[in-house]
Amino acid sequence: LDKEALKAAMEGAKYCYHFAGVADLEDSRSRPFETINLNVMGATTALEAARVAGIGRFIYASTMYVYSPFGSFYRASKQASEIIIEAYQKDYGLDYTLLRYGSLYGPRSQNWNGLRKYVRQVVDEGKVEYFGTGSERREYIHVADAARLSVDVLDEEHRNKAITVTGSQVLSSKELIDLIFEISGK
Repeated sequence: LDKEALKAAMEGAKYCYHFAGVADLEDSRSRPFETINLNVMGATTALEAARVAGIGRFIYASTMYVYSPFGSFYRASKQASEIIIEAYQKDYGLDYTLLRYGSLYGPRSQNWNGLRKYVRQVVDEGKVEYFGTGSERREYIHVADAARLSVDVLDEEHRNKAITVTGSQVLSSKELIDLIFEISGK
């Protein structure tokens, strides 16, 4: 949200990767104003700085939740930001790539990360507290693969497009939790 810091950061840059904002679903649900302010106004502030700096492409970290009825204010903020990004391209010619990430996992995951939370519960407690049917399906992708794909999209094929960034294997929540128990030996 700091216009001057963004201006300085973008000086001479060719690309802007915008990965900032609220990503924790529970946090966004309990703090709707902050989520909308940080995610929507934060993206808009970054877009304006990118436009002024003459950035060649704005790469935005979005989510698969834009396809879903779930995700509350997080989903709504990502949908709104995507629409604003598309308007910046139409009105100002600022090219973009939207990266709609699936379920990420890997080193340095936040404590609220679903997979990290399940692994931690199994290792520490030998059980998982899960609120759902177990039939929910996710496409998990390791952060190293997601990072590589996030750079691969800089080609012309992905200009002004939305890209789904997920793994190739779909697992139900039950299958994932069973796998964690199997690997842990618990």
